[in-house]
Amino acid sequence: MKLFTLTLAVLLQLAGGLVTWYGAQAMFTTAGLMPPNLIVIFGVLIIFLASVVAARSQPAPALGWWLGVALVSLPFVLIAMPGAGAECPPGHPPLTSSYNCVAPRPLAIFALGVAGIGVALWGTWRGIARLRRLERT
Repeated sequence: MKLFTLTLAVLLQLAGGLVTWYGAQAMFTTAGLMPPNLIVIFGVLIIFLASVVAARSQPAPALGWWLGVALVSLPFVLIAMPGAGAECPPGHPPLTSSYNCVAPRPLAIFALGVAGIGVALWGTWRGIARLRRLERT
């Protein structure tokens, strides 16, 4: 039963990650960075609640938290990643086939997202190492 609960929690975390990514698309506009919308908040809430279920359905260390941190960080890394194309200046003309620009990609958001994924990978590695130590004894 615990395996079923853990699997369901991880699937809910992944669904929350997709919802967060979908909602975050609207935060990065050609007019600049917008505040989080209800879809982003709902996605993060799904990830948080599923992380609680995952953490409670397995022995310590709770690996569910690290997946949750990674899933909250990943959408912002993917969207804010520096890419090709000129960023839109403030007050730019309407986008047409002859004039095109991309939404500004804040480097701070990208750096925070990468840091979140780094922390999640570090925590997962520490958790796996701890489980291996417990397994040996």
